[in-house]
Amino acid sequence: MKRSLLAFALTAYAVALGAYITPALAVDRSEAIALGEAYQRVLANPTDTAANMEYARLAEAVGQPRKALATYERVLLYDPENAEALAALVRIRRQLQPDTTLVTLTGGLGYESNPLQRHSDLESSLKAYVAGRVQDERRLGDTRWRTLLLGNAEYFSDVSQLDYGYLGGVTGPILPVGAQLSVNPFAGGGVSFLDNAYYYSEAIAGMQFEGYLQGAYQLLRVRGGYRSFGDQSISTDGFYADVVGRWALPQVVQDSDVFVFTPHARWSGIGGIDVTNTSLGPDDIKPGDYVSWGARFEYFNQVADWLTLGGGVDVTQTLYSNLYAPDGDKRDDVMIEPLLSAVFNRALGMQTDIALDYRYQWNQSNDEQAEFGNHIAMARVVTRF
Repeated sequence: MKRSLLAFALTAYAVALGAYITPALAVDRSEAIALGEAYQRVLANPTDTAANMEYARLAEAVGQPRKALATYERVLLYDPENAEALAALVRIRRQLQPDTTLVTLTGGLGYESNPLQRHSDLESSLKAYVAGRVQDERRLGDTRWRTLLLGNAEYFSDVSQLDYGYLGGVTGPILPVGAQLSVNPFAGGGVSFLDNAYYYSEAIAGMQFEGYLQGAYQLLRVRGGYRSFGDQSISTDGFYADVVGRWALPQVVQDSDVFVFTPHARWSGIGGIDVTNTSLGPDDIKPGDYVSWGARFEYFNQVADWLTLGGGVDVTQTLYSNLYAPDGDKRDDVMIEPLLSAVFNRALGMQTDIALDYRYQWNQSNDEQAEFGNHIAMARVVTRF
């Protein structure tokens, strides 16, 4: 009995709230009459799903999303599996989200024992690294729109031929496709420089599915692109395509930890060979004709309010189409990368962390000359605003 009275009181409060929210846009007389009549039917029976849904649809159609939101929430009190109300809840909440812009800046110093990834005659080098990321989300009409700008640069003290820079971006709408899932089709491009000269430009298009499932952010990205290289490059123009997933499972052992699984696969039709120092991780695109696949496994634990520790491994196999081992077989590489990290949370202020990273690139191949090891250590400062 007490629960019934409580539910009725909550319903009456939600009905009253929906009635007294001032509409953002004026409605014409016929719309106002229809909306008022629908509201009277809700007042006559606040638990009638059909009456509530009719009122919510009308409120949304005449540009009163807050009234519609309160009504959809009321429907879910009594009908929690109502698919239309769940989808509308996500859609309207997204519409009402404020415009946001998040800027992330990273700068650091590091060391590599074998940045040229040679089998012998190793040459180590210090390096400096800077990166910027701007993610802007705002409402354009009835659609939420995301724009992502990326830039990074690496400078090597002893192997200047690896000095590298990239600037690019993508943009596209965020479209709800379910109660907990949205899709972000995007398009854009970028330009890169190597050894202080033009390296390549690229056009990119793709689609990213994302949502919060099991209490964590999950995504699946499918992307394709075309790269055009400069005349001095040993790589040739070509297409590439890849798919990357990210599945996070929080609270594996403790409330403060998370396990992250990142499968990735890529096809590249870019001719030539790689001359930059990139791993075969989820977001690195290595020039060459090949097919690769693998996965990254990571575990992070916030052991203290000021410290997060992490570790994992990335394993990737690459099968080349036009490179051959001495025995005549096509070259087949397996890159194994152990990963370690320590992040000192808010070490330089509420929005600025210090991160220490280490990874070891261990490349095994049926071509002995392609085998190498490379220790990479970095200290970074990461700030957000």
